Amino acid sequence: MLTSGQIAYFETFGFLVLRQLFTPEEMAIIRCEADQLFNEARHGNPYIGAREHLMPFFERGLFMSNLPDDNRIYDIGVSLMGPDFVLDGTEGNLMTGNSSWHCLKPKHSLVPSIKIAFYPDALTKDTGCLRFIPGSHKVGSPDLFAEFRNDDVYSGIRPFDMEPTEIPCYAVESQPGDVVVFTEKVVHASFGGKDGRQQHVINFAMNPQTDEQVVFFRSLYEASARSLRPAESYVNSDRPRIRRMVSRLVELGFETSKV
Repeated sequence: MLTSGQIAYFETFGFLVLRQLFTPEEMAIIRCEADQLFNEARHGNPYIGAREHLMPFFERGLFMSNLPDDNRIYDIGVSLMGPDFVLDGTEGNLMTGNSSWHCLKPKHSLVPSIKIAFYPDALTKDTGCLRFIPGSHKVGSPDLFAEFRNDDVYSGIRPFDMEPTEIPCYAVESQPGDVVVFTEKVVHASFGGKDGRQQHVINFAMNPQTDEQVVFFRSLYEASARSLRPAESYVNSDRPRIRRMVSRLVELGFETSKV
């Protein structure tokens, strides 16, 4: 479980870095499985430098499919989203170029959620690591970060008349094995990364309880072609915690992914 200090850090700043949560050997396996999955998705064709996105993702790997149930990951969900948290989905990404400053809009965050990100490559502030504006997930009145919540995050805005790379922030430089946990409500970006750098994410969400939250959850499902669609292998898993984290989605009548 996360410590009380780690939970307080996450709630205050909107992100948390867990150093060397996984071993070099485990990260090598993740990298190998990820490379194979991307290669299969492009039918053996070479990578051409474009953005690639696979979802569901972790469910497709022999080793990775067990990670949402691994205590090191599962306990993050329990600590931050409650014991009955939901698996929103998993994703594999080959990133390209810069990612401008952006965040989840307040109207889209009625049900709290977190992203648990793995980076198989070492990343620095100049080679594509995540950058956060600490505390920006808390919307004040007035909203001092309103400009970052623009509907078009790639509109070329220059907040405070500054270059995006000059905005004061915390750059999460990381090594393989580090895990970055964050809420999409926090303003974040990345700059300078090479095409094809890997980011793999497990998304957990709080179990919706009120009628309003259920309606909102359904709207997220209907607006997406991939999120909130549990893999059939998880629905029928022999691992109780895997089945539990997708059972709410089945109860809500969401369609499954044939993975």
